[in-house]
Amino acid sequence: MSIVDGKMADETQLLLLEDVPGKGKGLIAREKISRGTCIVRETPLFTTDALEDPNNVEKDLARIVKSLPKDGQRAFLSLHNNNPGSDPFSNVVRSNGYPLGPSSDVGGIFPVVARFNHSCRPNAQHAWNDKHHKMLVHAVRDVQPGDEVTLSYIAGGPSSERKISIKTYFGFECACELCSLSSAEKRVSDERLHRAQQLDKAIGDPKRVRYSPDKALADCRAVLDIYQHEQVMDLRVPRLYYDALQICGMHSDQARVAAFAQRSRDARVLCEGEDSTEVAELEMLVSKPWSFENFGVTKNWRTELHEMPQDVDEEGFERWLWKAKS
Repeated sequence: MSIVDGKMADETQLLLLEDVPGKGKGLIAREKISRGTCIVRETPLFTTDALEDPNNVEKDLARIVKSLPKDGQRAFLSLHNNNPGSDPFSNVVRSNGYPLGPSSDVGGIFPVVARFNHSCRPNAQHAWNDKHHKMLVHAVRDVQPGDEVTLSYIAGGPSSERKISIKTYFGFECACELCSLSSAEKRVSDERLHRAQQLDKAIGDPKRVRYSPDKALADCRAVLDIYQHEQVMDLRVPRLYYDALQICGMHSDQARVAAFAQRSRDARVLCEGEDSTEVAELEMLVSKPWSFENFGVTKNWRTELHEMPQDVDEEGFERWLWKAKS
């Protein structure tokens, strides 16, 4: 059985719902899926803002599910429950709900997206699209026929943190590609990912960004290098470029704001598609870098947009972009 636009259908070609050893059901690529391809566009069966009685959520969810069409009811009841027993409707929602955006307190139930299994090194990224009111899933790397298509259920980090989060919130032991590395390989990976966490905290220090922006920008470049070694291609990448944009914007550097906005925009498109809200906002900063809300706190790095280098090779541009001496 194949999947398209949030529905199981025999006529589609991209994904097959099949048994995956040790995981139950999973979604398998029927043919090669190129990075950037939108795999699924799914409207929620329902969202949690349909709840009316906060004092009796289970009864309220039962009402919502019973009001669904028969195929919707079957789709909901077929979803995995991490905590079978009491409150079955609530536990299915807890096990399968996705927030409607990173800062939203409203969740939705997406029966197709819920079929994607977890990997700490996923080959796809999910993102809520406000414009279409659908959850989109894009391939962030090339997927070969027969490969499982996976999402990450967590934010990342070294293996010890990932395993605790997965076990605590989802009730299983992760045995993905990243968690199954040899002890020596895992140690190297964990050291990198722990270092990325430390650098990320330093990048988020406003005093450091204000008074030592060269060091903060160097930290961004170091994190990007870690992401490349660790094959991180999810939303952490555009967020990192946005961090670099913020550093340059604070110090009036229009040329670098535009360059980092372009890179953040391109990485967002890979994860979310051309018409996400964030992509539109980044495109504005490419053309009008001075419109960044915290632009110009200091004039220390002041440049104009036209000062972005044009006649340099890739290596030279990278040295300019990161203000690197070598």
